[in-house]
Amino acid sequence: MKVLVTGGAGFIGSHIAELYHACGHEVVVLDNFVTGRKENLPPTIRVVEMDIRDRSVEAFIRREQFDAINHHAALLSVPESFRFPVEYADVNVTGTVNLLEAAVRAGVRVFIFASTCAVYAEDAVQPYTEDSPTAPVNPYGASKLSAEHFINAYAAQHPALRVVVLRYGNVFGPRQRVYGEGNLVAVCAAKLLAQDVPTIFGDGSHTRDFVYVQDVAELNCHVLERPVHGTFNVGTGIARSVLEVYTSVARAVGTERAPRYGPPRVEPAHIVLSPTALMAAIGWQPQVDFDQGIRQTVAWFAVHSTPVQ
Repeated sequence: MKVLVTGGAGFIGSHIAELYHACGHEVVVLDNFVTGRKENLPPTIRVVEMDIRDRSVEAFIRREQFDAINHHAALLSVPESFRFPVEYADVNVTGTVNLLEAAVRAGVRVFIFASTCAVYAEDAVQPYTEDSPTAPVNPYGASKLSAEHFINAYAAQHPALRVVVLRYGNVFGPRQRVYGEGNLVAVCAAKLLAQDVPTIFGDGSHTRDFVYVQDVAELNCHVLERPVHGTFNVGTGIARSVLEVYTSVARAVGTERAPRYGPPRVEPAHIVLSPTALMAAIGWQPQVDFDQGIRQTVAWFAVHSTPVQ
């Protein structure tokens, strides 16, 4: 297939683009390089610098005649989304609609969308299933859920377009961007390797569902190549506390340095995703052990020193 990967120079997108290429697909990456990095991609993958909101996107997609679009371009920081809600709506909603319109006009057959567990209602029974109530409590989650509604509306009007929505848990691994105190694994790895002290907000008892990026990339290959459609959670079904994650990273770094503690953030206390729908649909489940993934991530950060922004 000929596949366009938006945001393909970013953390998750670059792993997907690289694996698509390795599997024999013709891959083109579209990225505006606000957060993406050219060095994340091998020189054998063609890269086009463009913003998903540009009106020229439609002409580009028509000209290239893509079979599929894998849409990972987005703004994705929950704390930042409170400061810039208009920008988050513009990129994550308007940009997605711009791509959808171009896709249906150009006859694209598959549209894969990276969504998030932040769409779910905080007080819903866990683990979350795809039928759990949605009621995002931050602009980031709201923008992703709005984009999902547009995607499903387009799918209903254009049956020839196969859509897959992937609601990610906390994806971690090599190439993850480090900023502030977001992206727990990346921040802890970068700071501890620099002999600095990461901050845990609250008492460290908050839990999340952590899934390794290579497992996510392989999932994206499966849903591209198999006739699956619909909305799916992407997680392990295992809740891990912030303190448990910190301890695993510190062990991989080889330090017993204790974290510092800061005031708690306004965020859901617990998030864990049921992976049973994906297992039933295509037999997918994560293969990389959590501690193994942490070790591989720390090893990457040890070589690619990344300052905390």
